[in-house]
Order: sequence, then C-alpha cells, then structure tokens
Amino acid sequence: MKLLLTFLLSLSLLNGLSAQDQAILEIRKLYNETQINKDSYSRTTQNDFENSSEGGEITAFKDVNGIRLIETIYYGHLGKSENEYYFAEGQLYFAFVKNYRYNAPPTQPEYDHTKTTKEEYRYYFWNNNMIRCIQPDGTYMNTNTEDFEYHKQRISSLADIAMEQID
Repeated sequence: MKLLLTFLLSLSLLNGLSAQDQAILEIRKLYNETQINKDSYSRTTQNDFENSSEGGEITAFKDVNGIRLIETIYYGHLGKSENEYYFAEGQLYFAFVKNYRYNAPPTQPEYDHTKTTKEEYRYYFWNNNMIRCIQPDGTYMNTNTEDFEYHKQRISSLADIAMEQID
C-alpha cells in the first residue's frame, strides 16, 4: 500500500511537469545509468589527428545495445576541448562540452596554467532535437535564437563525426 501511494504521488508530480521537464528527468536518468555502468562497458580508444591542429583522442564505451558514450579530447595551439556525447539506442541525448583556453601556447615561456580559463556547456537532446542548453554561467540559452540553432547544429554534427569514427 505504501509503495502504491508513493507511485501515485510520483505520478501526480510528473503530471504537473511540462513535457520538456519530463524529458530532462529522463535524460538525467539515462545519464546516471551510463555513469553507474561506465566501468562495465567495453572501451575502445584511438588517436585522432584529423580533427585538431595538435591531435586528439576518442574513446567509445559500448554495451550490448551499442555505443553509450563517446569521449573526445582535442588539443589546439591555445587550448583544448573535452567532449562527452551520450547515446541511447543510437540517439544523442546529452552532450557535455568543456573548452579550455590557455593564456599562451604551452611551449612558450609566458604560458601559465593558472591563467587557463574553462567554459562548460550542457546540451540536452530529446527525439533528435536539442531542447536545452545550459551556458557556462549556468543560465539557459534562449531556444528561439540563432545562437541556439548554431549550437544545436554544431553539437549534433560533432557527435555524428565522433560516431562515424568509431563505427
């Protein structure tokens, strides 16, 4: 009886959420499942010198249902990018992007790692459509802007390129 009441309360709370909020909850659930099971997935890592001036690495995590996560690291003259692309049934549902900018090339005497800046973006996808972008300052990007459309196309394209390199 207690379990039934808990279920009904949860259901009534979910009914009060927007479709986007329900999708975000499902995305977070999928993300947490991937993080919990990450160590049990088969892992494939390869160098990638085609998509960056200074090289990079791409790592895929797979289970019996296919690729669950692709992590990429790309190095550039003045920074690096670390990307995580999360998949369920072959569909991108979340991307976490970290961009680092150096104050100078690491090979130069003026390089100071303490002056490196970092920007983090979180991209939420549902049914092949980006539904939310959390910007580095923690705010949501307006979904009705060219900037949102640009990020949607860019991240979808980068995830597709990463998937193609693994297949």
